[in-house]
Amino acid sequence: MSLPEAVLLFGASGFVGRNIAAALSGRVGRLVAVNASGIAVPGCDATVAMDALDTLAPLPAETAIVTVAAHRYRAASFAAEQPAILAANTALTNAIYAFALARGITEIRAASSVAVYPASAALQDDALPLDLNDWPHPGEAAYAWSKRWGEVAADLWHRRAGVNTISLRLTNPYGPYDTLDEAQAHVATAFVIRACGDAPEFEVRGNPDAERDFLFAGDAAAAFAESLRLRGVHTALNLASGQTRTVRDLALAAMQAAGTPRPIRLTSPPAAANAGVKRRAATAARLHALLPGMPPFHSLEAGMAATLPWYRDALRR
Repeated sequence: MSLPEAVLLFGASGFVGRNIAAALSGRVGRLVAVNASGIAVPGCDATVAMDALDTLAPLPAETAIVTVAAHRYRAASFAAEQPAILAANTALTNAIYAFALARGITEIRAASSVAVYPASAALQDDALPLDLNDWPHPGEAAYAWSKRWGEVAADLWHRRAGVNTISLRLTNPYGPYDTLDEAQAHVATAFVIRACGDAPEFEVRGNPDAERDFLFAGDAAAAFAESLRLRGVHTALNLASGQTRTVRDLALAAMQAAGTPRPIRLTSPPAAANAGVKRRAATAARLHALLPGMPPFHSLEAGMAATLPWYRDALRR
């Protein structure tokens, strides 16, 4: 099936949003960015501020919503910002569904997170129903519940109003358009920035053998775009590479892509949200079964090689 005539992209100015805008630019009849400021987003045909949504002209019947809108926080203050994250993310979810209901939009693609899974899950398996009585990791519980609410709201409005949402549970995305401030960055982006620097050693904080599913943001954007070809599908899927790599692998891939090999120096970080979780693995089979037209995902090394040129240019400027 073809892509919708129009797409409203909520959170278009953010990291994943910019990648989705690039993936959809020129491929849909009208791509409208929605952000907090109303400042234009490259690749989009128009931009509207979140608080000015009511000013949007009538939309085509074939209009879909993609939302990656979320509260922006500094990685270093993630624990302290949990109340603000919960309040802002649930409010965004409610506002987006209210807009969709008011405009008769029945196709939504929403960024969720693998943080919705219980802390005890050895494998984050989207083929199993999510047990809301089994709590997520305590260090990220408010964030996780904001994403759980997004999925609950999706089910609510599917039952009440026939709105079809594909909730895509992202793992650990990295790639172009993320922050340029290492202090604000999550580990993958921090390593990209560090690889572009000239320190004699490459610092790795915490357990270098911790395993995560690192996902190239271009692949995440391609999955969002491809999912827009579907109609009438309501589900939650892991948006994951489907394989884990260690933090040490991540550091080596970043240095390899930057051409800056150096010794790794291990240091101990302050207590982190995921402290004690050595391995987080997610299945990805249902995603590829539902979206067979998607190209293969990048390996960690290939994704880093595709990420570094953007960062070098952005940091230089």
